[in-house]
Amino acid sequence: AKFTEFPRNVTATEGQNVEMSCAFQSGSTSVYLEIQWWFLRAPEDQEAAAEVTGTQVELLPERDLDSDGTKISTVKVQGNDISHKLQISKVRKKDEGLYECRVTDANYGDLQEYKAQAFLKVNANSHSRRMQAFEASPMWLQDMKPRKNISAAVPSSIHNSANQRVRATSSPEAAAKIPKQSPQSGARIATSHGLSVLLLVCGFVKGALL
Repeated sequence: AKFTEFPRNVTATEGQNVEMSCAFQSGSTSVYLEIQWWFLRAPEDQEAAAEVTGTQVELLPERDLDSDGTKISTVKVQGNDISHKLQISKVRKKDEGLYECRVTDANYGDLQEYKAQAFLKVNANSHSRRMQAFEASPMWLQDMKPRKNISAAVPSSIHNSANQRVRATSSPEAAAKIPKQSPQSGARIATSHGLSVLLLVCGFVKGALL
C-alpha cells in the first residue's frame, strides 16, 4: 500500500482558490478504501510546519480521530485505488495551517490507516495590508483631512482682510477730498444773499419814485 500522489505545501494570497491532491493505492484487494481530509490546528512553530514535505507514509494505530482536528470531507470507494482533491475557494488567513490526508484501508476486518500532510501558507493581499496599516495608525493620522482646501482658504482670507485694510485706509483720504462746510460759512452765504435781494428791492423803489 502506498500513496501515489502526496499533497504538497501551498503558498497562496487571500482570495485565491487552493487545491491539494491526495491519491492512494492498496497493495491487495480491499473491502473498501476511505480517504479523508482534515484540518489540523496551526502549530505554534509555523516555520517547522512549513518544512513538512508530505512524503512520509505512516502505519498508525486506531485512535479517536475527532480529537485531532476538524474533518473537512470524506470519500469512500470499493477497490484498490482512491484519490480525492481538497479544494478551498477564496482562502482567508484563518485557513492557514496543517492539512492531512488520511486513508483507511479495510481488508476483511483489518483496518490500516495512512496519512500524508501538507502546509497551507496564506499571505495577506494588498488591500488587507492597507487596512491593517490604517487600523494600526494613530487616530490623528486617520482623521487627517486634505490640506489643499485649507491652503486654498488661507489666501482668500488674506485677500479679504487686505481689501478691508485698503478700504479702511482709503476712507479718510476720500473724506479729506470732500470740502467741509461749517455753520458759520453757511450763515455768511445766507447773509450775503439777503443783502443782494435787499439792494435790488431798494433800486426798484428808487426808480419808481423818480
